[in-house]
Amino acid sequence: MRVSNKESDLVRACLDWLALHRVKAWRMNNTGIFDPVKKIHRSFHGLRGVSDILGILPQTVRLAEGDEETFGNFLAIEVKKPGEKPRPEQDTFLEDIRAAGGIALCVHSLRELEEQLVPFLRVAHPRTAG
Repeated sequence: MRVSNKESDLVRACLDWLALHRVKAWRMNNTGIFDPVKKIHRSFHGLRGVSDILGILPQTVRLAEGDEETFGNFLAIEVKKPGEKPRPEQDTFLEDIRAAGGIALCVHSLRELEEQLVPFLRVAHPRTAG
């Protein structure tokens, strides 16, 4: 069996892992489109540097009244082949997400995704005694 080294295969594997862990996530295609007016093959429309995968990481907390509340944290995952680094605009996007309180990761393998994200999946909330 041949192991694929394509970034798109790693993106798919990451999305499958996230789905397995009940994290709502989707592929963010941020490519150009054909512009028939200008007769060019690619014309960019969108936000530069947006990560390959976006999602919402659910967090559940127990409120003082004893009720539980679930909310979501914004999740951005930039996927790169081993040895590659994010472009400057991709780094800026990840930094902006972190600065706003979101979770922003750059991963080169499924193992890296798991290592970086599992701590966020284990958020404990206080239990009531008794």
